[in-house]
Formats: sequence, structure tokens, C-alpha cells
Amino acid sequence: MISTERGWARSVEWVVLAVLASVVSRAAAAQGAQPPTVSIRETAASLVRSGIATNDARTILAAAQLLITAERASPGLQRVGPVVADTSRPEEQTKSGVFTGAGLLRLASRVAVEQQDVTTARGAAELAANADVGLGDSTLGKELRTAAQALAQSRGAAGGPIWADGFIAANEAAEYKVSFQGGYTPNKIDVSASNTSADLDCYLYEGKQLVARDNGFGGDCSIKWTQKLSGTMTLRVRNVGSGTYYVIISN
Repeated sequence: MISTERGWARSVEWVVLAVLASVVSRAAAAQGAQPPTVSIRETAASLVRSGIATNDARTILAAAQLLITAERASPGLQRVGPVVADTSRPEEQTKSGVFTGAGLLRLASRVAVEQQDVTTARGAAELAANADVGLGDSTLGKELRTAAQALAQSRGAAGGPIWADGFIAANEAAEYKVSFQGGYTPNKIDVSASNTSADLDCYLYEGKQLVARDNGFGGDCSIKWTQKLSGTMTLRVRNVGSGTYYVIISN
């Protein structure tokens, strides 16, 4: 598990940096100018704002990984004097303290627990404890690992919550096979669209039998159900609106 999560954490950093570098390079080439300097801290701040606004633990975790990288001092370079706070107000300093590697890992863990995303909660714990790719803070790692373990005990999807990110054109459908726990464990799947003109409908089948559905109007759809025995279900997401990117998550 540690090696898998370590690789996932490392991939988060490289994917984000690669995308940023590609965008900046293309923009500079189009203008015939040298690429501008990219601040990792500024990029992390932008990701955090987006993650908080959308309640997205994975975006916040990606920001934490970037900030951890930015916080590591270069060999032979040492800052003289303390870092100056951006405010003198104590109540504001407390809140601004969230914008550290440790603070963002705690925030990512909290949002992940709220969203029942055990994979991201475990990723935050691994980054906190692992000195190679994260903070190397065993105390924080234990704290976040405890939160992730408590969440894992109440999961619905076998092996932990599912997560998918894709694109679906107008009048098309995407289909997934998902294994869920039995014993009448409460199960839930949420599908969210980025395009407000999309209209996603969710249908869940056990074999050919329809188990649950949400085919109301709007870009999002959500279904809840329980099942006696553990087994594989079929999720169909149909878009009767405009093409859109979408995200699927479960408990």
C-alpha cells in the first residue's frame, strides 16, 4: 500500500507540473516570448482555492504536494530571518496558517472524510509520514492515518470508494462495473458534471434488474441503495444535455 500511494503521490506532483509547463510553454510560443516564471506556491494557492470552492479533497491534496516541494530548501540556500505573516491580526494568522504543507494535508484529510473518500484520506496520511515524497512527520501521519482507517470501516464499495474522471458527449452513455459490499451497508454514488448545460442521468443495474436511478433535470445525479449480498453492479451514466467532463465518486 505504501509503495502504491507513494507512486500515486509522486504522480500527482509530476502530472500537475507537466500540465502547467505545457500550458505556459504554448502560451509563450504563441506570443514569441520567453516563458514566464511559474511560482509553485502561487500554483498551489490557486489549486487550494479551487479545491475549497468545489469541496474537492484531491485538488487540495495535489496543492499540498506542490507546497511540500516548495517548502523544501535548496542545498546551500538559507533564508535569513523568519517568514513574515501577511497580517497582524491573530484571528487571521490562525486561518492563514492552513496554507502550509501540514495544514493542507489536514484540510485534504478532513474534506476526504466528509466526502467518504478513503483513497485520498490515505494519500494525505502517506504524504504526512513519508520523508521521501512528503513531510516525514510521523505524528501527523498517525493522526491522518487514524482518520482514514475509521473512514474505511464504513465504506460501501469493495476495496474502498471508487473515483473516475471522464468526458461524455451529448446523447451518449458511459458504463462501469462496480463491486459493492453487502450486508445492507448504505451505498452511494455521486456523478457531477462540469458543464451546467449537461443533463446527466444515473441508472444502476444488478444483472438486468434496475436497482436505483436518478434521471431528474440537472448536471448532477446521485443514487443510494443497500444490498443483501456483496456483488458487482452496473452503473450507466447517460447525458441528455451538452457534452461535459464529469467525476464519479462513491462511499
